[in-house]
Amino acid sequence: MKKIVLLTCLLFSSLLRANAFDPGQYSVAPLLPEKLVVVRSQVSGVVDAYNFENGDPVKKGNALLAISARDYTLNLNLARYELDVSKSELATQQKQLARFQSLYKTKGISASDLDNQTRLTNISQAQHNASNVRYDIARETLNKSAPKAPFSGVIVERTVELGQFISVGDPLYTIVDTQQLKARFHLLEADFTRLKKGDQLKVVVPSIGQSLTGHVTVLSPAIQADAPGFLVEVTVNNRAGKLSAGMESRVYLDVTGRTTAGEAR
Repeated sequence: MKKIVLLTCLLFSSLLRANAFDPGQYSVAPLLPEKLVVVRSQVSGVVDAYNFENGDPVKKGNALLAISARDYTLNLNLARYELDVSKSELATQQKQLARFQSLYKTKGISASDLDNQTRLTNISQAQHNASNVRYDIARETLNKSAPKAPFSGVIVERTVELGQFISVGDPLYTIVDTQQLKARFHLLEADFTRLKKGDQLKVVVPSIGQSLTGHVTVLSPAIQADAPGFLVEVTVNNRAGKLSAGMESRVYLDVTGRTTAGEAR
């Protein structure tokens, strides 16, 4: 009986060791920004001014630059005046229609006169609607001529100069958010299957002697073409700003704890 218990314990211990990482096993991975966006122009025109340089922090919604602001402002003013004219014309036609409807009831005008006024009023309403849409388009275009930061972060590249002509789709700025950094690496199937989302892993940045706790946030469900294994991403907190994107890290694969994906952030 004692032999059976001993053999069972040895077998269980062997299985535990088989499903655990070597405490010294690690993957080398660069630290990448959680968010990286290339802001591109949605309008064409000449750069009147830019507001940020490389390395400057930006807040979400900050206007990054101005593109042909005077031209687009004039277009908006013109659309506003056209809207005012169409609104006034519509009001006149509606009053005339009400007058004609009253006269028609007392046989003061013919049915064809009423029909003609109804047609003119409908045309005026359609023209007013079109003017309203043109005004909205002009307003949106003016807003797009001053592109804004999509999130708070840091400018890593400005690709425009004063007086430069910009076409739709041209890159303007590259912005990164480094409050969260991610170590991205690949694992073979035998190692990949031991990890779960939310696992806590030790992350060491040798260049600054910093040791952190990261959380598994991405486990690729399949190996991508030409990839050396299954993609894994481990996210670390960088709100203190001690880490920089591009630094080399060592992610130790021995799980130190387990949380949910939500708690990891």
